[in-house]
Amino acid sequence: MWNSYLTLRERTGNMTVSQDVPGCLIDERKWRKWVDDVLVHVLSPNVYRTPQESLQAFKWFCKVGNWEEHFAKWEQLLVIYVGAAAMFFFFFFFFFIGKNLKRRHQLKDDVRESFYEEVNVWLKALKKKGTKFMGGDEPNLSDLAVYGVLTAVEGCDAFEDLKNNTKVESWFKSMKETVKFHGGSNLIAQRVNVADA
Repeated sequence: MWNSYLTLRERTGNMTVSQDVPGCLIDERKWRKWVDDVLVHVLSPNVYRTPQESLQAFKWFCKVGNWEEHFAKWEQLLVIYVGAAAMFFFFFFFFFIGKNLKRRHQLKDDVRESFYEEVNVWLKALKKKGTKFMGGDEPNLSDLAVYGVLTAVEGCDAFEDLKNNTKVESWFKSMKETVKFHGGSNLIAQRVNVADA
């Protein structure tokens, strides 16, 4: 079975988990798994909870996905409006009526509170570590995973509310600046060199 949390060195057999994996890689893997198992599941209920927020999310996706370069204007509008309506009704039916998503992912009645709570789990761990990023002075793959998930909703009210109700903005701005200048490329180059050794 393919484990997406293992690094290249671990996958190629050049490292045994029990002997060679530094604690920082184990911690990084734990947080990457947390992003997939927990954090991503608070996003959808937060961006599709009202018709207005659903529409806003699809407009954001259009903007950051450069849909105007790939689709005709009528196709963009069709996807935005039909998609927003479909997602709102999907979440209304399954979330508010069925309560399945809430139960499955242990979300609060006010899903914004769950969003704040989960991001605060990350921020608390970061504060405990006492570094700018989970990777230390440079972001690691767990920083990039959290950043990627939050970037997906950056243009939505859910993200603005998150910034206003948590202390994520400082870390997010640092990540944005680092990613802008390809700061993570150093980490990847180091890992490739270690895997080749």
